[in-house]
Amino acid sequence: MKSCYPFFSNLPIVAIGPLLALLANSCSERNAFVPPPPPRVETVQPTVGDVTIFIEFPGRTDAFSKAEIRARVKGFLKSRDFEPGKFVKEGDLLFQIEPEEFEAAVLAAEGQLKAAQANEGIADTNLARRKQASQSGAVSKIDVESAEAEAKAATAQVEVAQAALADAKRALKYTQVTSPIGGRVSNSFVDVGNLVGADGPTLLTAVVQDDPIYVNFEGNERDALDNLQNRPKEGRPDYTADFKEIKMRLTLSDGRVYEKTGNMNFIDNQIDPATGTIKARAEFPNPEGALASGLFVRIGMPETIENAITIPAAALQRDLGGDFVVVVGEGDVAQRRPVKPTRFQVDGNAVIASGLTAEDRVIVSNLQRARPGLPVQPVASQPGEAQATSATQAAETTPEPEA
Repeated sequence: MKSCYPFFSNLPIVAIGPLLALLANSCSERNAFVPPPPPRVETVQPTVGDVTIFIEFPGRTDAFSKAEIRARVKGFLKSRDFEPGKFVKEGDLLFQIEPEEFEAAVLAAEGQLKAAQANEGIADTNLARRKQASQSGAVSKIDVESAEAEAKAATAQVEVAQAALADAKRALKYTQVTSPIGGRVSNSFVDVGNLVGADGPTLLTAVVQDDPIYVNFEGNERDALDNLQNRPKEGRPDYTADFKEIKMRLTLSDGRVYEKTGNMNFIDNQIDPATGTIKARAEFPNPEGALASGLFVRIGMPETIENAITIPAAALQRDLGGDFVVVVGEGDVAQRRPVKPTRFQVDGNAVIASGLTAEDRVIVSNLQRARPGLPVQPVASQPGEAQATSATQAAETTPEPEA
């Protein structure tokens, strides 16, 4: 049979032995286990200091003032005297209703008043003559009393005519539909030429004043407790100065924070037992018109936590055993450290209630390889690096209010 290894078959047995030993030795050296170096990790020391967090609640913007513009008299719409969407001032003319019918009514009322005044003059003259005649006995006392009654009736007719004239003038004035407030005017809800006011006050348009602008929201019972004592009470008819000076933050639906702060100006008189919330309102300046009524927003109420411990949010982990971080212990060995976080975050940093000190070295990178009980190569993170790491690994959030 032909050998599959002609090279070895031609070697003497004495030569094969050393060769096999050499091959075995080289393979053994290649397969020897070399432990990997400890993983390199970045560490930060917890920051201790006062921090201001914002407790956020969902809310809706609401106009400071709203006016529905309605036709107060019956007639045909003659003109629209504004541009939809534009800003109007208080007293600006918005619509005109055909005035001819009402002008005629004013003329008729003026004529009736003149007639009543003339009758009053005749009655007064007749009364004066009868009183003079009664002194000589030419007329009886009954005739004088009858003349007095006629004079009073004539005066009453004058008053009725005056009221009718005032009513006619008021109706004529209502043909000029003006804005009762300054603000942005909506579109016209009725076209020129249509009959308005036939079945009651017809809605013509609306004007909204949104500077300042309100934000209505509902706070949960727990967060409302600190402000209930700031409400008006007997002997103090207004909210406390501390309540009015709370600087509220507004976050829009696209995530942008509104550039101006607002102030609290209302908190309701009771908590809804079904939801455990209380209605409240804040007021924000809106000079540029950046906010409109009806926007969904998140409103933040500030709260200062004294001597707060903060770490990058990316360092905080959770498993079945609870919340924890990994710290560098003695001998540069990773250690699991249970912590109790709060529900707050500030600029990407988690606020920790307990479990850490300012001297701890908290691992903020390479967390998958930094296993408790194994050595690591700690490197102190430079200022800003920990924040960048946190920003890339965990998005900044502000806690939802708890009901």
